[in-house]
Amino acid sequence: MDNMVLVVLASFSSAAATYLFMQIKNGAEKIAAYQPMDGRQRLLTGTWTGESKKAGKNGDQIDYKISLNLEASMRQLGGYGKLEAEQNGDRYVIDVEVLTGGFHHGQFMIIEYRGDESQKSHFGSIIGALDESGTSIDATMTGFTELLGAPGTGELNLRKV
Repeated sequence: MDNMVLVVLASFSSAAATYLFMQIKNGAEKIAAYQPMDGRQRLLTGTWTGESKKAGKNGDQIDYKISLNLEASMRQLGGYGKLEAEQNGDRYVIDVEVLTGGFHHGQFMIIEYRGDESQKSHFGSIIGALDESGTSIDATMTGFTELLGAPGTGELNLRKV
């Protein structure tokens, strides 16, 4: 009977060790798949400027001038910036901060941002691709802006200063 218990325990231990090893291996492979190319993430650090047109669901449109100061390290991205827009003859400057951000596969970035709520409600996401030279980002932005009064989407073109 003692031998049977030892065989069951050994089998269980072997299965558990195999399962644990496979989980660690799969996790490591997933992490490795998202590692940026060496050094490419550093190209995002700096000042980026550009323009965007953001359209709401009812056809209203806002044109923005954008300036972002980004700081990249490994796969993380942070920073702050300004959005400038005119609506009905009024000029708005909205300070924004990058809440979270990341860089994947040496080319793609995602940023979650929000505006200073004391100015106008403004928040959203930017998903874009860094060009080969590291000086241009073409992106899509989606989010809410009080200037449109609704969620909207738009194209964004940034150039490194």
